[in-house]
Amino acid sequence: MINISRYIFLGYDPTSTLRYELTEAEVIPDGDSVNEKRKIDSAVKKYSSMERYENIPLPGFTMFKTNKKSWSSAEQTWLIIDPRGFLVRISNENLENILHVSGITEGLIQEKCVWARADNGTKMTLIPVSSPKYIAAVKNTELIEGKVDMKDVQIGDTVILQNELQGIYMGTVSLYGTVISHNSKEDYKAQTFLRRGVIEVTPGKYHYQADLKILKVIAPAVQSLTREASVDTMNKNIKSGLAFFTSGKNMTMGYFTTRGLVKHISVHAVSKVPISFEEIDFDEATALFNQAQSVGDFGSLLLENSRGNYLVDFQPNIFSRKQFTSKTFEVCELKNKIDKTEKLTLKEARSSIFNSKSMLLDQYSLSDFDKYYKIVKHIKNEQYT
Repeated sequence: MINISRYIFLGYDPTSTLRYELTEAEVIPDGDSVNEKRKIDSAVKKYSSMERYENIPLPGFTMFKTNKKSWSSAEQTWLIIDPRGFLVRISNENLENILHVSGITEGLIQEKCVWARADNGTKMTLIPVSSPKYIAAVKNTELIEGKVDMKDVQIGDTVILQNELQGIYMGTVSLYGTVISHNSKEDYKAQTFLRRGVIEVTPGKYHYQADLKILKVIAPAVQSLTREASVDTMNKNIKSGLAFFTSGKNMTMGYFTTRGLVKHISVHAVSKVPISFEEIDFDEATALFNQAQSVGDFGSLLLENSRGNYLVDFQPNIFSRKQFTSKTFEVCELKNKIDKTEKLTLKEARSSIFNSKSMLLDQYSLSDFDKYYKIVKHIKNEQYT
């Protein structure tokens, strides 16, 4: 959502050797978000001078020169004279957008301009007041500054977020997923996304954020929901295969890998998810294999024979062309005993699809194993596979 921060900082170093008559400065929004505070802290360390200005439309923005900021810069950018007495850089795309809505005479942009940005981002864009983006930015800024108090938002309300997504507010909950490796390629733990605000954008399609910026309640809930009822609804959608959760804005996509794949919702926030192993029969193992294969879920099924314990090595990469069935698959040997744990530890890291050795791995069938276990994750008194 494009908007205008009320104040900006211009960071610069007056003691550096001047390449031009004016000092080159960086435009930084002044705000309270984490991104803005981090950017300001970084700028204070980088620049010896920081001047704060009211961010209002001004005349006098003038094209000065195009060049690379440094020899290592990927592309050339435009130096623009800010009427406050500094040179600032804008991208070629930014200049193109200006040319679509304003004339430029002898380098002077003929319209008043103001600095804007998307959401609470710190990358600033110069927009003329004649641009449709300026009209939208003014409306959005008023909406952001008058945003609703979260205490007044009820589960089931239809809301609009700062990132422009609209949907039904489902409350603040914790999301849990499949096992993935984090720092170690041998250790796999359940994914956790704790205390996330969630909205249902379309049926079964959910957007979540740690800091869900709700600007306005568009429509109150037809029927008030408890957080437990909201969680129950989302878990039913997960079990039916209809649910997709993302922290991004693109709601038309699905899961391409198990990273980010949500399998359970809870009101409880558990950072270290206990894992146990529940013995099942061959038919249940076959059904679980097929279910896990559809999403490449590495941590659903454990296989045991006289030589050890194994996980089915579904390749998590979407570019893999390997085809697996319950009669032809590869495995990874597990260090774990059949006991409660918080991580699955492999004896050695999984082979890459780009590793020639991965083409030489042995093929197995479910019938090659003696026992089968469902890998169960526990959230307080709840569980999922």
